[in-house]
Amino acid sequence: MKKILLLIFAFTLSLYSNDIFIQKGHYNISYDDLTLPGDEKLGLLGTSYLYDFDSVYLGLGVYSAVSGRRGGFFTGGIEGGYRYNLAHNLSLDAGIFAGGGGGGSAPQGGGLMLRPHIGLLYSIYGYKLGLGYSKVKFPNGDIDSEQVFLQLSMPFEAIHKKNIDSPMILDDIKNFMKSSGKNMGWSDSYFAVTIQRYMIPSDVKNTSGNIVKKDMSLIGFEYGYDLSSNFFAFVQAAGAAGGGTDGYAEVLGGVGYKKPLGKHFGAYTRVSLGASGGGQVDTGGGIIHKESIGIYAKLNKKFSLGIEAGHIGAINGDFKATTLKFNFNYSLISLNVGKNLQSLESYQSFGDYEWNFELSNQYYMSDKNIRKNSNNSSLSLMGFKIDKYLDKRFYVSGQALGAYSGQSGGYAVGLVGLGVRVPMGTKMNLFAQMSAGVAGGGGVDTGNGMIYQPMIGIEYKISSSFGIQTSFGKVEAIDGNLDTMTIDVGFSYKFRTIN
Repeated sequence: MKKILLLIFAFTLSLYSNDIFIQKGHYNISYDDLTLPGDEKLGLLGTSYLYDFDSVYLGLGVYSAVSGRRGGFFTGGIEGGYRYNLAHNLSLDAGIFAGGGGGGSAPQGGGLMLRPHIGLLYSIYGYKLGLGYSKVKFPNGDIDSEQVFLQLSMPFEAIHKKNIDSPMILDDIKNFMKSSGKNMGWSDSYFAVTIQRYMIPSDVKNTSGNIVKKDMSLIGFEYGYDLSSNFFAFVQAAGAAGGGTDGYAEVLGGVGYKKPLGKHFGAYTRVSLGASGGGQVDTGGGIIHKESIGIYAKLNKKFSLGIEAGHIGAINGDFKATTLKFNFNYSLISLNVGKNLQSLESYQSFGDYEWNFELSNQYYMSDKNIRKNSNNSSLSLMGFKIDKYLDKRFYVSGQALGAYSGQSGGYAVGLVGLGVRVPMGTKMNLFAQMSAGVAGGGGVDTGNGMIYQPMIGIEYKISSSFGIQTSFGKVEAIDGNLDTMTIDVGFSYKFRTIN
């Protein structure tokens, strides 16, 4: 009788939790010391967000120049690989990155970058330290380098729900926590659209040695999450949208401290470190630091505004500026695995929200000169898109793309937008989206860098989690010659988070 009761209990748990699962993955940081033509050295920092599927992993990677003289060199794309356990703490890691980008006037050609690697990982205190061999090659450029690389891998676990519209109550989560043996709770995070102004001192010079005469404007986005009730971590990316520096981009990560000053107001300070360059901004090898202090005001439970002032400077370049930044934040409370989380009973009302990650290939069908030179080649870009659905139809979107063919290596795009989808049966969805943001580099004439991009498309659902998306539209610069029709084809992965 006791065994029968235990079987009934186990079966009941499976009924509660069969839609929830823990997605394992790892963050990866690597460093390659590339040799360019003429024995020039370029230090390349790789950062990757990867999902683990048993021994196979797949995700997104970004590689940035952090030493040498090619500040502003960025590539982004797809990364995947395989890990095989050799011994208790030792494993073999082999994989490849494929993406598009360039910049910093490097000899990247069209921008396609391939990086196969193989190495050994040693596990210590839950982390993996690695040493291996990599090859970085731009097939349509002049970069072809082989080197030993260093690697640090940090595991994470995320709570996902299958992309099925099924009801859920707090007992479902509690029973899943018991069956999984994981500590779970609620954590705060946010997404933000950012607008910045860099006031540049009169003695700062650009990469040509000329005095910089204009201040810079930037548009970007940011993601942050709470480490405790006061401390938080964040990553941010931005690109030039004014000041004659189209092509300038920055990617930073850092930590901050916030202090409520009332029910709806508070103050914060933060520091960050990252990579930047392009647009003739002299960031040397690419590393920059940024410090700021600010205040915020909550408009309601979901939205808040922030304003901050600070300083940014290049570690080994001439660039520096006083910064003014405006943040438009959207807050989330999500179910997570880990420590320092709010108890499950803290929130009785919650739902599940759909996400869509798309690996994207976009084609510019230019029939006229969209560049600053006489190059009339069509342009292809590779990157990723992230959509968060606000309900069953409407979503917000962010995307980042880099050129990999068309003799425009270094051209990059960052967009945010709003979209709507209309179901067409059980397997098809129509969707329409309007996005705006910044673009530049690679000789493409984007004026001051601001662009907009309307798109319409169709999605075919292979399963509840995977699909193929095709869309058609145009991209146009606000005050540049870029104006062309576009086609986008991508592979999408859908899941839900509990918020």
